[in-house]
Amino acid sequence: MIKIFNKMRKQLLEENKTGRYLKYAIGEIVLVMIGILLALQVNNWNTNRELKKEELKVMHSLHQEFSQNLEKFDAVYKFHLNRKKSIETIMSIEPENMSLDSLLSLRAGVGANYTFDPYQGIYNSLINSGKIELFSNDILKQKISKFQDLLSDYQEEETGTMRFVENNLYPFVINNQKRNFNIVHNIKQTTEDEKITHKKDMIKLIESDTFENILTFIYGYMQDTFIEGPILRVEMVSIINLLESEIIKHEN
Repeated sequence: MIKIFNKMRKQLLEENKTGRYLKYAIGEIVLVMIGILLALQVNNWNTNRELKKEELKVMHSLHQEFSQNLEKFDAVYKFHLNRKKSIETIMSIEPENMSLDSLLSLRAGVGANYTFDPYQGIYNSLINSGKIELFSNDILKQKISKFQDLLSDYQEEETGTMRFVENNLYPFVINNQKRNFNIVHNIKQTTEDEKITHKKDMIKLIESDTFENILTFIYGYMQDTFIEGPILRVEMVSIINLLESEIIKHEN
């Protein structure tokens, strides 16, 4: 093709047809520019298509990670609710009227420490690599960017409660009640006398002023958990729904 253009230019110059040559040269330049623009357009189209494919891939991975974390959060949050209920029950019962198993269950509910530790491999990679800019939905980008702050606020409340329990409840129980190994770990069948003795120890522990004070503080520490938790969950659900919407939009 280039040889043909060169031959035509040479022929026009030899025939001293300058005007026609200039028109031809301008036309040739226009054609070259059109060719360049078309090539750039195709290249941009291919690039955008690859970016959309990458965006869809990342959204699928992030959706899976957030969905798994929502399940983890719900499981952990149930333990917090159980601790709250256990404290309220202990504060309102007559322990003598409760069975040993019930008392053991209530104390276990009070002392169980659980924290929400989400999977964040995809999330951290998205933020650290800057791939969040692949997302065309600005609202989704903003929510993802702010999610870590909400998570940190919630985890601070969990951690505060956990540390208080470890530093106060555990030492108090260890120092003020003999733990019957067989009863606690269900190693072998215990005698009725052992159960009676263990229940008396449990009642003495529960009715002590220090134990009540500790539970009062734990209950207070937990209050912000029940404020920050629902906020965090609502945001997780919102992000999951937005990701689902964007995935459907990209796949159709």
